[in-house]
Amino acid sequence: MEEQCFYCQGLLENVYYYGQIIQQGDHIEKPLCKECYHEWLEGMKG
Repeated sequence: MEEQCFYCQGLLENVYYYGQIIQQGDHIEKPLCKECYHEWLEGMKG
């Protein structure tokens, strides 16, 4: 089964990234594509 990006739901290639998402008070790692990962990082910077 192929992984899907947590944000855009696009299918992920062989290389993908994990972002730590806070969901209902828990820190959960979710797979992200390169573009969404970079957007996530920018959001973390503020």
